[in-house]
Amino acid sequence: MSKYNTKIRMKLKVIIPVTLVIFCICLITIFVFFRGNSESPRAIILDNLGLDGQSPSNETIPFVQETRKLLERVGVKVDYVGVNDVTLEVYQNLAKYNLVILRVHSGLLIKDEMVCFFTSEPLSPKNLNKYSEWFSKGYLANATLELHDDGTKKHFIGVKPDFISNCLNGEFENSIIIAMGCNSLESYSMARAFVNKGALVYIGWTSDVTVNHTDSATLGLLKSFFEKNETIEEAIDKASADRRTGARLTYYPEKAANLRPKKIIEQLLEKKSSFISDLIDSFSWVLLITLSASNWFDSCYRRFFRKF
Repeated sequence: MSKYNTKIRMKLKVIIPVTLVIFCICLITIFVFFRGNSESPRAIILDNLGLDGQSPSNETIPFVQETRKLLERVGVKVDYVGVNDVTLEVYQNLAKYNLVILRVHSGLLIKDEMVCFFTSEPLSPKNLNKYSEWFSKGYLANATLELHDDGTKKHFIGVKPDFISNCLNGEFENSIIIAMGCNSLESYSMARAFVNKGALVYIGWTSDVTVNHTDSATLGLLKSFFEKNETIEEAIDKASADRRTGARLTYYPEKAANLRPKKIIEQLLEKKSSFISDLIDSFSWVLLITLSASNWFDSCYRRFFRKF
């Protein structure tokens, strides 16, 4: 065999495996894209109750710490958004979470009897101009917070059901919504908006609720779900009413009664495990094919140049 042919052979022995490896990477990329999301189940806690200057509202309070520990024990990754950071952008991106815990101020708009969630963004001229299009379309509202100590009022941008219906990025998948604020399920308006965007169930309060009670009742609800494997209906029926206001937890839609949140999370974890296993299997097969093809090309090359 000539030196020239030897050089060609050496080049091909490098080029062919590299080409096949690139092909292998492309195949795996396509597999990942079409196979779907392989992330762990995710939860988010939005917490702006501290906007009133009195309610505890940070990552170190017992409710947040205990909720995080409980969810992480069952394999759920938890994100926390604090009192100053509950923006419209955060609400827009809720659909990527499987469990949404809204520890936010909320109320019933008097004019149209719709549930409204508070953001932490003040109703300032700058923000009115910034979000003028959404205000003109009726997606946002003036959310007024009356302070208990002196009766003064603070005004924030409020999220109406139409904002969830029209401005949400993507749709919910296997998601549970727990709205901890006042009047969050006095009307079905907000619940319908979330469910119509793919949420499995929306849980909220029938009227005003005190901070201490919503914290203890919601934590008890989560323990019923993830420690006792109870259904939505079983856990809600056990939740006590607020002694001061009479508010009770309820849920929407009725067909969600027999859902078991723990089972939903377990299925998501199994899906992730299956994804990783399938990915490893795919990589192994493609690597085997790559090596086999490389050997085949090398063999063909040798046979071809023996004739010369």
